[in-house]
Amino acid sequence: MRRFSLLAALCIGGTLPPLVPLAAQATLRGVLVDSLRTGGPVEGASVVLMGANRRVTTERGGRFEFTDLPAGQYTVAYWAPWLDSLGLPALQRQVQLRGSRTESITLSTPSRATVQRAVCGDVLSDEQGILIGEVRDGEGNPGAGIGVYARWLETVIQGNEVAQGTMAATDTASAAGSFVLCGVPLDAEFTLRAVGRDGVGSGELLVKASGSIARRDIVVGAPGATLRVIGRVVKQNGDPIPDATVLVAGDSSVAVRSDSSGRFAIPAMARRSSQLVVRSLGYVPVVRAIDPFDAELDLDEIALEVAPRELATVTVTGQAMTASQAQFETRRARASGGVFVDEGELSKLGMPNASNVATFNPRVAVQQTRQGPMMMMRRGSEFCRPRFFIDGYDFRDITADEENSFLRVAKRIEMYTANNAPQQFNDFNGCGSIVIWTY
Repeated sequence: MRRFSLLAALCIGGTLPPLVPLAAQATLRGVLVDSLRTGGPVEGASVVLMGANRRVTTERGGRFEFTDLPAGQYTVAYWAPWLDSLGLPALQRQVQLRGSRTESITLSTPSRATVQRAVCGDVLSDEQGILIGEVRDGEGNPGAGIGVYARWLETVIQGNEVAQGTMAATDTASAAGSFVLCGVPLDAEFTLRAVGRDGVGSGELLVKASGSIARRDIVVGAPGATLRVIGRVVKQNGDPIPDATVLVAGDSSVAVRSDSSGRFAIPAMARRSSQLVVRSLGYVPVVRAIDPFDAELDLDEIALEVAPRELATVTVTGQAMTASQAQFETRRARASGGVFVDEGELSKLGMPNASNVATFNPRVAVQQTRQGPMMMMRRGSEFCRPRFFIDGYDFRDITADEENSFLRVAKRIEMYTANNAPQQFNDFNGCGSIVIWTY
């Protein structure tokens, strides 16, 4: 009873301090947008409200929210993990919160021009971009001090002549293994290569950068370290694809065929970043990038999609033909600088092969290689290996066996030098292209 009496006395006597209403609490809502690469929201980025010791992570749609905030001015700092490699300072924005209101803001990553000035020293052209990434050694450790470069061919018009020159972008990996390459071509293939210290160990990939900034990591293998790769090539329904070719991009000497169950094994290849090309006639080729650290890699099943064939007929000059035939005839009629061999001409050869097909083009010759005879194309005073397209698909690094098997069933053949190849058959290596149609 004494406690209740004391409380009553305090209330009646007015000894309690006056009630002070709580300050109104504000809410800050926002969304983080990637204005540099995708134009879409950024998920998983950190947003910090400096001075309030508050941190959140952007959720689906790039949304974030801070609640129960006293009125006042705040600094919002935000960061996306992929921006780390660019070495840019944390991004900040000031915001004023008033009373119990809810404020909404949109945060964005730096603009393309801002990043290019900060990283490359100047604004790049619309055809150029930035490639970022990390170099790792064969043990997965940062490849500090490793040289990284991108190399590509670029066509230059000088007066009345068209010439091709080799271009390059280079960098040295930081202590954390990160690198930045400025000025790489957009939407065109280039070679990305990392070379270990003193030229020991390397990694090599074919890369196509899309967007103003792209990322690709690369593993530099230890000298002499090898990798065994196994897997199975199947159709979309899981049935095996026998006799499919599996090879290392850029090195057709490392090539195997799948057996009757679709299984394949590459017994020993360099343990480094590489790309495996998996293909079979009648299917869309697949390129699988690998970054191995262990001595064996099981790729499980690699499913190939059936290549759609344009079998519907159209009428050209009163003759019914497939769409691919019509396109062939259209390119031939335009005299686009290529050499065109139709089905009638091929039928006169009996069994088409590299030697007799090469006779249609004075710039093409057959040379003996470790794999067997292969068609080469003249470039200046030397010969180079052209890029092959089979039924419209890029069959890079085609083997001698593949070349002759496709020639045997060829219906039409197109041959182009590097400077006159149509865009869809551009070789990107300055040599030329040979297009084989099997239907």
